[in-house]
Amino acid sequence: MKKNLRIVSAAAAALLAVAPVAASAVSVNAADSTATTTANTSATTNSNVSLNLNGAGNTATNAQNTVNVSSSFSLNAPVKEGNTVTANATFGGELTANLNGTSVSLNVANAAKQATIVGSDNKVVYSWDATNNKAQNDLNTVTASQTYTLTLKGVGFSFGNSMAGKTVSFNLPKGATLKQGDKTVTELKLDQFGNATDLTYTQSLTAYDQSNTNAVFFINKNSGTTETKGLYMDLAQNGKMNVTNLLNKLEDQYNAVQYSDKKFNPVNITTDAEAVKAELKKQNITVDNAGNFEAPDTFTVTLNAKSNVNGKTASLPVTVSVPNGKKTTVASQEKTIMHNAYYYDKDAKRVGTDKVTRYNKVTVATSTTKIGDKTYYEVIENGKATGKYINADNIDGTKRTLKHNAYVYATSKKRANKVVLKKGEEVTTYGGTYTFKNGKQYYKIGNDTKKTYVKASNF
Repeated sequence: MKKNLRIVSAAAAALLAVAPVAASAVSVNAADSTATTTANTSATTNSNVSLNLNGAGNTATNAQNTVNVSSSFSLNAPVKEGNTVTANATFGGELTANLNGTSVSLNVANAAKQATIVGSDNKVVYSWDATNNKAQNDLNTVTASQTYTLTLKGVGFSFGNSMAGKTVSFNLPKGATLKQGDKTVTELKLDQFGNATDLTYTQSLTAYDQSNTNAVFFINKNSGTTETKGLYMDLAQNGKMNVTNLLNKLEDQYNAVQYSDKKFNPVNITTDAEAVKAELKKQNITVDNAGNFEAPDTFTVTLNAKSNVNGKTASLPVTVSVPNGKKTTVASQEKTIMHNAYYYDKDAKRVGTDKVTRYNKVTVATSTTKIGDKTYYEVIENGKATGKYINADNIDGTKRTLKHNAYVYATSKKRANKVVLKKGEEVTTYGGTYTFKNGKQYYKIGNDTKKTYVKASNF
């Protein structure tokens, strides 16, 4: 679940939502440009900017209340021809916090008043002039490949009253720090409102070269070929696998590279154990505190890479096959939809507005499921149960007994054939009735695509 950034004020008493904010960059198109901010909203913290995870942390253990912080901040050096700037430097991205599946982001535009960027020579290239309420922007002096330090002050995390007085841990990007005053913190006890306030976040940024447009891609070390989808096979030990071990093995098989300076250079793979755990969770695979999980026979792990040269990224979804893993494929069969059909969940409630149109094929379970007083087929995709169901009446039909002799129609005025169905005869109809132009209702009969309908009033 994704939530939006909240900007908070000091005299706050309640936590209110604001409209979504799009990610943006601070640029140097004008010397007196002012960074964009959103309207203030009340909250229960004293921070200038707050990541609102309210409702995400409702457990009491530190293991479950670990806030995974990631950063997509990027600093692009200007492009110059001689002494002329042809493309301005930019600073953009987000700081994202994830707790128990809830993710929120702090956007550059909203954090601009609390951001400072300093070079290794201690020269400030970006800061906020509170007196004149505008950015002090000297980003066009940034040099590609040089390291700069980004500092965000007044950062806060809001967890809600259910987390009041509890302790949370912070898992930060490599090299990043979080401080409260002069003290570096990795975990904090929340206040009486469930907040962590007045924090300072710091990380290093390597300035990217905007003039370099070379892409990042993955190479299979075993074959030497580039790949956009990976395959990897491994065995489970006593039915278990470990996240860190698996990630190391995947990195042994795949390299991320980028062509630069007339050669292929390695690119850092940014996927870490926490990212793998989150991806496994989305596949309903539970990982314990030691990083171990019961291995299914197939699952996916995505490797991500980001260039330090120009910030280009690449992703490689790897299908992991485990021959001795827990069987996850479901026996299935292909069926023909005979009447337009909607999808339903396990409680027979409609799922979205998508539907399968008649005469198309669908893969479903080999047996039906009774939900309430109706029978359904569960939809199977890639050998896995989806939790989506189709009313079996739209596939197998329902046997009905005629109360009257009946003709078979192609339209409201035209008979499909000369057949006369006799009273007492059992006929299979498919799905609900169709209303023809004459206002009368008809059932589709016949397990084929022919226009064969019988008046519903004959049953």
